[in-house]
Amino acid sequence: MASRNVAAIVADSGAFSELMEKTYKKVFSLAYRLAGDRNDAEDLTQEAYYRAYRSFGDYEGDKPFENWIFRIVTRLFLDLLRARKRRIQPVSLDSPLIRESTEESLFFEVADSAPDPEAQFVDQTFSEDLQLAYNALSSEQRMLVMLADVQQMPYKEIALLMDKPVGTIRSRLHRAHKQMRAKLLRLREGRAPTESPS
Repeated sequence: MASRNVAAIVADSGAFSELMEKTYKKVFSLAYRLAGDRNDAEDLTQEAYYRAYRSFGDYEGDKPFENWIFRIVTRLFLDLLRARKRRIQPVSLDSPLIRESTEESLFFEVADSAPDPEAQFVDQTFSEDLQLAYNALSSEQRMLVMLADVQQMPYKEIALLMDKPVGTIRSRLHRAHKQMRAKLLRLREGRAPTESPS
């Protein structure tokens, strides 16, 4: 009996490794698109595969593994957003903090936010204008666009994942699409050649 369990575990490990290899790039890409940060994307991807491996016995093999792992990544991202909302207090970088005891001013320096080469490669998946329009969305809107439009996840699954009614998902996605269209239009109008009077 014990040898059967060991054999089953070894077989599961091999099957999981194979599935992980096939889906890793897509999972990282989804995590990066959701988080917008390479380090967060790496953490989300690693944690998603760790959780998937731990509960691999619950995975129904007749359903796409990709959808299952995408749901895990999305739930982890939602948890990350909730945790940050509770933890982060906004601070203006324009005004210094003044210590009352010494009356010294403390100034903030903003870190370089230029993307690294890997982030640039990932960003090239969308056209430049589309990427700018996508980046202008809120994190929840980006997630909806990624799940519905890029990953082709049905609204019903997105609604379950986000614990919202399907109608809410549809209206929020519609609002996100509307914002993206408006941003794309502004970008294109800004580049349109101006006609010189003849």
